Amino acid sequence: MAYFITDKCISCGVCEQKCPTNTISGGKKVTFQIHPEGCIECGVCAIYCPVSCIQNQEGVLVSRVLLKDIPKAQVIPDNCTACEYCVDICPFDCITLQPDPRTPDGHFQIAVVNEKTCVSCRLCEMVCDKDAIYVPNPVTNLAAALPQQVKQSPATAHQAVAAKRPG
Repeated sequence: MAYFITDKCISCGVCEQKCPTNTISGGKKVTFQIHPEGCIECGVCAIYCPVSCIQNQEGVLVSRVLLKDIPKAQVIPDNCTACEYCVDICPFDCITLQPDPRTPDGHFQIAVVNEKTCVSCRLCEMVCDKDAIYVPNPVTNLAAALPQQVKQSPATAHQAVAAKRPG
């Protein structure tokens, strides 16, 4: 069950900007909506909402978290193999591969996270099979499954889900 935006929404659009699956839409003076077929229940929208008007899948309002208190993804250099899975899944392009500063010739690379653009969605953590990237003390949830709709528009995500339905 998807997260839900209540009628206390002030139409600021922060949830839409922070959603890693681009599955929230709305506009000025219109309550924003989370499209259930695209919601991965990560909770990113809710922790950024300035008025705490978003309910989780159990119907409980999720409280806003101050920006300074939202943990960002971190890389464990010894575990990183530069496979690029985290780079590919990140919907905000905040992970890049850079020369490993521990190697003198810079021949090897490791993932590096731009903390200014990381929203703590934890998709990178999900795809890393080396446990090289994680969000410490997370305030968001891990998605139940990898989202096929990452970096798609809500309409495209809706069409992809509808195409998978039997019948």
